[in-house]
Amino acid sequence: MYTTMNIALICPSQEGIYGTFKAPAQMHMGIAYLAAVAKPAQVRIIDMHAEHLTKEQFAAIIHEGNFDIVGFSVVTPAVDSAFELASAVKKVSKDTLVVFGGVHPTILPQDVLTHNDVDVVVIGEGEVTFRELIQARQAGKDISDIPGLAFRKDGAVFFSPARPLIQDLDVIPFPARELFIHKEYTYPDSLYKASAPIITSRGCPGRCSFCASHKIFGRTFRMRSAAHVVDEIEDLVKRQGIREIHIWDDNFVTDRNRVFAIRDEVVRRKLQVKIAFPNGMRADFINAELLTALKQMGVYSIAIGVESGSQRILDTCHKGVRLARIEEAFTLMKKMGFETWAFFMFGLPGETEETIRETIAFALKLDPDIAKFHLLKPFPGNETYEYFSSKGFILTNDYRQYGFHTPPIHRLETLMPEDMVRWQKIAYRKFYFRPGKIIQQIFRMRSLNRCILNMRAALGIVRMIRLR
Repeated sequence: MYTTMNIALICPSQEGIYGTFKAPAQMHMGIAYLAAVAKPAQVRIIDMHAEHLTKEQFAAIIHEGNFDIVGFSVVTPAVDSAFELASAVKKVSKDTLVVFGGVHPTILPQDVLTHNDVDVVVIGEGEVTFRELIQARQAGKDISDIPGLAFRKDGAVFFSPARPLIQDLDVIPFPARELFIHKEYTYPDSLYKASAPIITSRGCPGRCSFCASHKIFGRTFRMRSAAHVVDEIEDLVKRQGIREIHIWDDNFVTDRNRVFAIRDEVVRRKLQVKIAFPNGMRADFINAELLTALKQMGVYSIAIGVESGSQRILDTCHKGVRLARIEEAFTLMKKMGFETWAFFMFGLPGETEETIRETIAFALKLDPDIAKFHLLKPFPGNETYEYFSSKGFILTNDYRQYGFHTPPIHRLETLMPEDMVRWQKIAYRKFYFRPGKIIQQIFRMRSLNRCILNMRAALGIVRMIRLR
């Protein structure tokens, strides 16, 4: 049906998002899924950062490609870069349909459509919507009845009916990883260069005020079947030579029975692969039985989203977990031999110098292998952004400054951006510049790939401490 359609899917550059840190080249899974559902159309994935493309080179590719549809997956800090690329597309071919999707266009579709170079916004989960958009474009049909779209009509922004969430995730084909031209994507702390990410579930029942993932995937937890997940793992290991898999779920362990079923399938098929969870699990789901199952399926590294060492701050942001429970989880993970990561965040509502001190003290008490001290970015669409906006604490609407590893774009009642930056430096110094921790980090370098990745991360931390 789609053989005459020519489609380009664009990953805008992530360079500005990482501040002093070297931006990693990581495969964009959302684009990979869209490419899979677009088949058998002719699909070209263009990864601006990984392919080291200039805007002039991008324009040349668009000119040569003669694309019917050019789709962009857009996060807030990259939206201005995406607009510039969309303009380049329209300069080459005004008839090419330019489509924006992802979290930022979903949350601010009307704002995105004020840019005349953007024709259509896909709102929310995009696979079914994008496939139907391709079909309508090929057939020359009106798109007004396709659920999940926003577009200009008669000088105004028109919204089609809302798109229901995909209930059976097994119907979505495996991501089209083979269409990425760049073949050496990297993933944090990987032991092996031959690594790949997978996503096995969508939706989060949590209410964390700093998160907006529910705008895309809803609050209902939906999961792929155990057999379908392990089919993909087996394909990666046996056909693509992958030695390490990073599971990017928000809530992999929400359904314990599925965890056990995945473990059983991995063991039954005798799949030998290292598995890590770099995205962050919830500590309140961790127990010995669950960790035993994870260990048996090949998991060696687990990250936990701790956020704060202040119970008051955790309660304010609706994290829904107790500090004592977090501590229990780390004690158990260490006892069972897992490598541990902890993510902390400075700048949440109600933050003070005292609560930051509590967070640093808690990080030292937990003493994970790796600790990340992030500065909160209140992105449009989440409760935290609305709170700070209502208080007049959002200091800029320049989205290029909204990168997760760049300086704060908000203030608090008692803290200014420079105060949060200063405390971030203190946290990194206190955590990593301890003789025991330095020795531990040296002994963690169990492969050349990990050594290279961690040296890059360490240089980023040093530059951040020195330059800000």
